[in-house]
Amino acid sequence: MALSVTLGYGGGVANPERSMIGDAGLRNVDLFHTGIVVDDLSAARDALGRDLGLTWREGGAAVRLITDDGARTVRTAYALSCEGPHHVELVQSIDDTLWTAPSPGHAHHLGWWVDDVAAADGALRRGGAVHLGTVAITDDAPPMCAYFRLTDGLCVEIVDRAFKKVLLPDSEAPQ
Repeated sequence: MALSVTLGYGGGVANPERSMIGDAGLRNVDLFHTGIVVDDLSAARDALGRDLGLTWREGGAAVRLITDDGARTVRTAYALSCEGPHHVELVQSIDDTLWTAPSPGHAHHLGWWVDDVAAADGALRRGGAVHLGTVAITDDAPPMCAYFRLTDGLCVEIVDRAFKKVLLPDSEAPQ
């Protein structure tokens, strides 16, 4: 199966400014993490920290998960590697949500910074991506992030660039 995501141009040299997915504005330079959904966040954090030499910044909150079937409050928990520039995100699985653990050894999603979640959301939908869910503090608050399944099956997360200073406080300012 070929991915519809364009990872570079001619000769295999990546162009960091090139849009990767149609007009959604997902640029190579903005790809910042690979998300892995796990059933035991603590155990995964310890094992991957040891095996890969990673340290973690932990987070999570009660947030609104908004899907085409409705909205509900869920309690999230995650660990994001301090090491980068490409980070590893471990996400605690939550039954009956988009955060269901795949088979061991499989990534769940790739995450991009975007300047406007709503605009990127619209562009992804126009390109045929299936909306899996949007995360916000309240039902009427601007979205913090959203998840989509592309036509080739790849799951992507778009994250509001304004949250960079929250998720990665030791990194440079939002670009």
